[in-house]
Amino acid sequence: MNKFIFQTKINFKRIVFRNKAFFFFDMLLPIVFYILYTKILVSNVPASYLKAWNEDYLVSMMIYACMLGGIITTANTLLEDEMSNFKLFVTLSPLSNFQYYGSMAIVLITLNLVSSIALTAVAMIVNHVNISIGLLFELISINLLGTILLILIGVLISFAKKPNTVNLLTNLIVFPLAILSGLWWPINIMPTWLQNIGKVMPTYQLSVIDKNILHQTTQHIGPFINLLIWSLIIFLILFIVNKIQKEKGLVTQ
Repeated sequence: MNKFIFQTKINFKRIVFRNKAFFFFDMLLPIVFYILYTKILVSNVPASYLKAWNEDYLVSMMIYACMLGGIITTANTLLEDEMSNFKLFVTLSPLSNFQYYGSMAIVLITLNLVSSIALTAVAMIVNHVNISIGLLFELISINLLGTILLILIGVLISFAKKPNTVNLLTNLIVFPLAILSGLWWPINIMPTWLQNIGKVMPTYQLSVIDKNILHQTTQHIGPFINLLIWSLIIFLILFIVNKIQKEKGLVTQ
């Protein structure tokens, strides 16, 4: 346990304190989007709808922040570990592969927790969004669970092992996924066929769960099943890709 805690501390220093870009991409960017879409680009939005929009967009940006941290930060950090031979150091140390990824997950989930709290604080100050401590705790808890799926996607992307390929894949996944899921603007303004695709995405289903919590409406089992299915699919792909790379000698564990 002491070794695991020590590794987690090292990862905090490597990912947060030595990577200033995190504060821009993983925290500041969703906040900028939130202010932009709730204070500037709302001139034609009816006042009666604005309150719900400010609340719903807070949920969207929470999930978007989780995507940035869960997918982009995970993929790039693991790739950097591979290229700097830090992963080799872990392989030669008593720390297991499971502990290595577990420690990384704790750091990334904590960063997403900080992002969610920062976004909520901005929403309360800028738009006077009123969320009880209990509801906020439920929202953050659900999003942190959803972050695990996003981290799995980031791990999968890192297996590409080339910086250009990893950057391309993260951009091809994160930004289209955010758009299709209705995180940047309402999904109902898209063509029907795009809506049908977007509603299958795990991030859309996560937003449905969050909005039901926020507005205290009835939850349905469908979104939870969707997230479970996506998690199983990504985990299965991870297992297959890792096995193939082991057979080819591309991974050490």
